[in-house]
Amino acid sequence: MISIHPVNYAQMVLDNSTDAIVLMGTNYSVLAFNQNLGMTIQAYSGKILKIGDDYRNFVTSSDKEVFFDLFQTAVRGESVTIERLASLNQISIWYEYKMTPTYDKDKNLLGVCLRAKNIDSKKKMEIALSESEQKFRNLIESAPNAILIVDSKGKIIHCNLETENTFGYPKEELINQSVELLVPFQHRGGHDRMIEGYFQSPRPMRIGKDQVTTAVKKDGTEILVEVSLNSFVVNQTNYVSAIIVDITEKVLADQKIKKQIYELKEIARIQSHEIRSPLSNILGLVNLLESGMQEETTKEIYSHLRKSATDLDAFICDIVKRTAISLSQ
Repeated sequence: MISIHPVNYAQMVLDNSTDAIVLMGTNYSVLAFNQNLGMTIQAYSGKILKIGDDYRNFVTSSDKEVFFDLFQTAVRGESVTIERLASLNQISIWYEYKMTPTYDKDKNLLGVCLRAKNIDSKKKMEIALSESEQKFRNLIESAPNAILIVDSKGKIIHCNLETENTFGYPKEELINQSVELLVPFQHRGGHDRMIEGYFQSPRPMRIGKDQVTTAVKKDGTEILVEVSLNSFVVNQTNYVSAIIVDITEKVLADQKIKKQIYELKEIARIQSHEIRSPLSNILGLVNLLESGMQEETTKEIYSHLRKSATDLDAFICDIVKRTAISLSQ
């Protein structure tokens, strides 16, 4: 006669799960567990888990308080999930712990099911990504220029503190706003098409280097800016970083210098003609004196010579005065 052993399908399902699972009674006694949990406990602590054991004896001292809180919450009929770094024997692994109340067929509370899922790779990747994002944000915040991060629809998704200083908008007012908010009204017409075209063919670009461009502050003041654009991709999503430099003072200073140079050239050109006349007179009179003239004639020549020298001195003083005025403007 062939003996047929009943198949425990529930245990087979548990043992094939990649999670560590244990079912505890309300008194913490082990009612059922899968192979993954048994092997995990043995690998961590060297202990062998058996049906009927008090599961509290397998909880590490650092996890006992959290374990008891979760267990009591589940006993009250609530499911709870947390992420925690489990450490034992210099081994640290991130787990997701989920405790759920478990009932029998008559809907009486049987106990609590604890499911521990190894999320170490995922969690460490999240932490690394978060650290990278924080470094990126710190880099942006420490930049001396305004920086905007714009999505493919032209919306501002991030900006730094210097953006507030440059444009007068608090960061909260700029986030999720169209970047056109910072574009003078008369230039907004084709700006959305320019953004669309840039995303279709992204490349490093500098706007305002050879031709001055403008932006508008919150109070309506227009400023002269230079904008550097660069595209990047995060999670298969395209973004553009815009580094904006307020060059208003620089441009105005350059224009002032150019104006001063032009005025000085004009002063030099005009005065050079005016200086030549008295200087020619002086040179001519000196030549006459050297040729040997009579005393009366010599006195007359000295009189003309003195006048020409006085005129020349006046011209030179006028040049100094005009130059000083030009440089002070």
